[in-house]
Amino acid sequence: MNQIVLMLFGVGAKLLLIAAGVLYASLVLTTYAREGRDFKLHLELSDPARSAEHLLIWAGIKIMAAVAQAFKRTMDLLYEASADVGAWIVSKSNTQVRARVASRFL
Repeated sequence: MNQIVLMLFGVGAKLLLIAAGVLYASLVLTTYAREGRDFKLHLELSDPARSAEHLLIWAGIKIMAAVAQAFKRTMDLLYEASADVGAWIVSKSNTQVRARVASRFL
């Protein structure tokens, strides 16, 4: 009986953590969509709970902006590399392939 109660408590705690994570992610995403990466941090000593919420959302937006920038740079690098690889393959191909590529893409 005691093990069942502990198991239910553990499952409830996991569900609570998942719900809090989903709520936090939705707050960060909606704020990022509404205000962009220029979200201003507003801290007020008279309202510490609201200030903590703003701090967490601000940190989430900064992290999300950094991840988006890293993703964009990686995709740009891969795009350029794929173009270089394609040009290299065409340059090493026979004249028929070069002629088809030139007539199709140039």
